[in-house]
Amino acid sequence: MKKPEVAIVRGKFLNRYELQGFEPLTRRYRMTAFGSLAPLHENFLFPVIKLPSPMDLPDFPYKMPVLNRLLIDAHYLYGLEHKLRGYDIAHTAETYFRYTQQCLEAKKRGWVRRVVATVWETIANNNEGIRGRKEYKERARRELDHIIAVTQKAKSALITEGTDPHKISVIGAHIDTRQFAPDTHWLARLGDARKRSFTVLFCGRLEPEKGVSDVLRAMSLLSKDPRLADYRVEWVFIGSGSLRQAIPAVLPEILKNWHLRVESATYDQMPRHYREADLFVAPSKPTRTWEEQYGMALLEAQASGLPIVTTVSGGIPENVGNAAVLVPPGDVAGFTRGIREFLLSPKKRTDFATRARRRAVNTHDILVGSAQIARVYEQLLRQ
Repeated sequence: MKKPEVAIVRGKFLNRYELQGFEPLTRRYRMTAFGSLAPLHENFLFPVIKLPSPMDLPDFPYKMPVLNRLLIDAHYLYGLEHKLRGYDIAHTAETYFRYTQQCLEAKKRGWVRRVVATVWETIANNNEGIRGRKEYKERARRELDHIIAVTQKAKSALITEGTDPHKISVIGAHIDTRQFAPDTHWLARLGDARKRSFTVLFCGRLEPEKGVSDVLRAMSLLSKDPRLADYRVEWVFIGSGSLRQAIPAVLPEILKNWHLRVESATYDQMPRHYREADLFVAPSKPTRTWEEQYGMALLEAQASGLPIVTTVSGGIPENVGNAAVLVPPGDVAGFTRGIREFLLSPKKRTDFATRARRRAVNTHDILVGSAQIARVYEQLLRQ
């Protein structure tokens, strides 16, 4: 029996963080991914068709605002409509991306049977001041066969915008808990009452909205805490962004037993970094037009069995549940206290580490997520 054909359309944002959740589906469907000529990641378990996109243009000042003003949305794949001929399902992302409109146009022409979109956006009516963006979203709400909201908050935003609630399923992002997993003795290491040497990990864009400055302020406060005088703490930042060069400037404030590293890493290298860490921090802070929609690094940290201190921002609370210490965004005192308590309490470390790993395996594993996506596909194919 011929497998149904599914096109995963992600353009420039074709990435292994998200697409690992589709890999188990290759047993039931013939999967093909559509990306730009230079997507975020390569090397997937299914074929990738690359098409030209404005997103691949070299960076220049105000690149995205300029492209979005000119094109309504820069996430466009030249020739995508014709490439979708014969597919049973096109699975796109966001209601306002240009390639979502292309998928709907292919459906209108009879080239693809059904179109489903995954939506991460948690802010209703966001960025609708861009010419044509509101009309894109309105068309998508009408013509999409189904929408997968990554969080309840994303679903609420869609309903506020006018989406039929019956058209929406909530399916979170998922993680390969075999690739991201702690070592055998991780709980014994975290629970050692004599432990005085720790590695605190931050992974993500090194930008103001990710709370980088809050991590630096917490470092400074903790380095002066007499209760931690005999502790050796290494702070590891992995990522790139506008604040990368500013981070080492705090070094003069740090005591001799405290160290700081700023590194880059490939996706394949990340499981090792998580296994080497003792604590994960993610003090994300919302802006007027952005908030943490989910936080894939938080999934990776949970799967790796790390105690986590993060913030009540966007979709984070739905992601971590009771498996992390949550503080208000910008609450440096609360954030610092959360880190301090983990450093001082072996019991709290092992408790939250156990919760994190359990939640990842039971809720966030790719086998759980792919089964939920498959049910959506089967429902669409029966229509």
